[in-house]
Amino acid sequence: MHKGYVRRTIFLWGSSLIWVLLGIFFFSGTVKGYMGGESLYKTGDIYHLNDAGTSVAIRVLDIDSEALTYDGKEYYLVKHEKGVTPLQAQAKDIQQLLDLKKANPNDWEPLKQENIYLNVRVTPAVTKGRRGSTTVHIPAVLQEAFASQYRKGTLLPTEDAIPLDILHYLTLTSFINRLLETGVTLFVFLLALVSFYSAYRRVRTLKEEYEAFDKEFPRYTQNMKSLLMDADFNDPKLKVLVKDHKFVCYNKDFRVIKLREVRNVEVRRQKAKSSVTYAIDFAFGGNKNVTIQLKNRPENVRQLVDYLNEKEGSKISIPFQW
Repeated sequence: MHKGYVRRTIFLWGSSLIWVLLGIFFFSGTVKGYMGGESLYKTGDIYHLNDAGTSVAIRVLDIDSEALTYDGKEYYLVKHEKGVTPLQAQAKDIQQLLDLKKANPNDWEPLKQENIYLNVRVTPAVTKGRRGSTTVHIPAVLQEAFASQYRKGTLLPTEDAIPLDILHYLTLTSFINRLLETGVTLFVFLLALVSFYSAYRRVRTLKEEYEAFDKEFPRYTQNMKSLLMDADFNDPKLKVLVKDHKFVCYNKDFRVIKLREVRNVEVRRQKAKSSVTYAIDFAFGGNKNVTIQLKNRPENVRQLVDYLNEKEGSKISIPFQW
């Protein structure tokens, strides 16, 4: 088996595998969003007063029933096993917690025996964006309000010291969270499927091209590098050669083209935002066309065109200025 074939196919399958692993990563996060709080807690996905990109769980020990309102949103200080963290929620969504607190307003950790677990999302005080930009979710005035509410509220520790976490706030994992994560996961798996299908087709094409090479150049099957020395034309910069009226591309792609079967050849210059590349198109009979991508080396491309015109009679016209 040719080393070039192995190298190229490993790259193709490796790229597809990366998409699959990425899909599994997103799928894992999506599954957490659908789990119950207790199940998530028992798997070890517990909130530890730090950032978390997926759902985590807390075991509720106590809650300050007095809501802190800021910018139209309500925050409740919730005591859990790792500390006290603000929970952004409406009263109707945590009514069970508020009712239990109301029934036992003076008890120490009145919700502990109820074994209430919540599946929550974590929002940090600040998130970083592109190009050094930042988004503030918990401004200093809100952090001070959390601290003030904690000092005057009912959650001050009387036994083990529990830290107040003002650099994050929690939200209940919502239907929208689950829907968005499901959509992203399905999209990533779709990309993985497309990548695998594309890799499969490309691997089949590569196999056919290497088989064509072995058929056209049996002398060089075991030592393809020697063909570089024996070629009628070889450009190591563009990684193309011509031997016995056959064009071979050995860059990232691998192609063997019988020039005498080609009906028309064109060279194109492709401009991107900050780069220029070239492509050479070989047109055969019917709808068969093969495109070879070339590097931005205009002098080398010109030499290739001159050779094909002079030695192979390709009659390539250049629709642009060099």
